Amino acid sequence: MKKVAVALAMLAACSARVSAKDEQVVLSEEVRALMVQLMTDTKVKAVTEFEGPAADYQSDGDPMTLEIVMLSKQADGPSRVSDDGEIIFMQPKTKSKKQQTLFTTAFYRKAQLRLGEPASASRE
Repeated sequence: MKKVAVALAMLAACSARVSAKDEQVVLSEEVRALMVQLMTDTKVKAVTEFEGPAADYQSDGDPMTLEIVMLSKQADGPSRVSDDGEIIFMQPKTKSKKQQTLFTTAFYRKAQLRLGEPASASRE
């Protein structure tokens, strides 16, 4: 029950919109419900020992894992979400609002792929 409460709190904190290029995408109830389900079922794995550019990172390939890869240098790449929503690459000094956007974008992309729709949100 605690996982569900945490997921609901996370989604409530997230906007009902996701960035898509230069516009906002309004989330349907179906997508929001699936995002909540994914938030409760997905394992989060922090990767703090990775050294190198984001492009060199090899995912664990498990769609039920959200990997948060802490980048060590600015040159390793910007904070962003992978196209499939399975990896968040994060610079150490990423602000809270940006982190929130990254999490929302990751679960949005996971939901879109689960529904068989292309993940249209920008590379946050």
